[in-house]
Amino acid sequence: MTIASAALVASTALALAWAASAHAADGTTPLAPIVADWPDQFAVVGTKAEPLYTERISFARSGDDFTLTIEVLSQGDVALGTQTSTVSVDDGTVRWVEGCTKTDAQCEHDTALRGFLTTALVVAAEHAGTLPASGVVRDLHGTDVVCIDDAALYPAPSVVSLHPCFDIASGAVLGQWSPDSHAFVGATLADGFRITTPAPPLP
Repeated sequence: MTIASAALVASTALALAWAASAHAADGTTPLAPIVADWPDQFAVVGTKAEPLYTERISFARSGDDFTLTIEVLSQGDVALGTQTSTVSVDDGTVRWVEGCTKTDAQCEHDTALRGFLTTALVVAAEHAGTLPASGVVRDLHGTDVVCIDDAALYPAPSVVSLHPCFDIASGAVLGQWSPDSHAFVGATLADGFRITTPAPPLP
């Protein structure tokens, strides 16, 4: 077993133990202890299938820097393009480094991240002391995630409410929960994703 695999096994075991005992019967749980325990590094590789194409998705955290790469492939595995985005958390604020498709002025002040980079927004909220009080624990492909209400996380909630859901052990965004359809939709990884976190410190 590699060090990375051992780290993942250890973090998964901790998450399962926590999930069995720490949250309320309705699934709500305090966010602060979960976010405080997130490692400052992770890497995720997965896919998201659409009717006419597949997205190969990889994203990672290294300290306060977050990167996302999405490779789009047609049904015949023909490359259709690659999108790369990078953001950084600076003193409680999210700052675009690469990949914002709006104007420079809009990107400079656009901290309402959605999708797989949303972990940066939660880390920034923790730094700024504005972290929402609680989230809801759900199961996504056998992985425990905590979903944060859209209205609690964003100054201007989305017209279509989608609650980002974070791997409890690593903090990586794995999906979006729709309270209207009671299902995971949108930027949600298909089953089979891989999460790598640092090895736990030696005793």
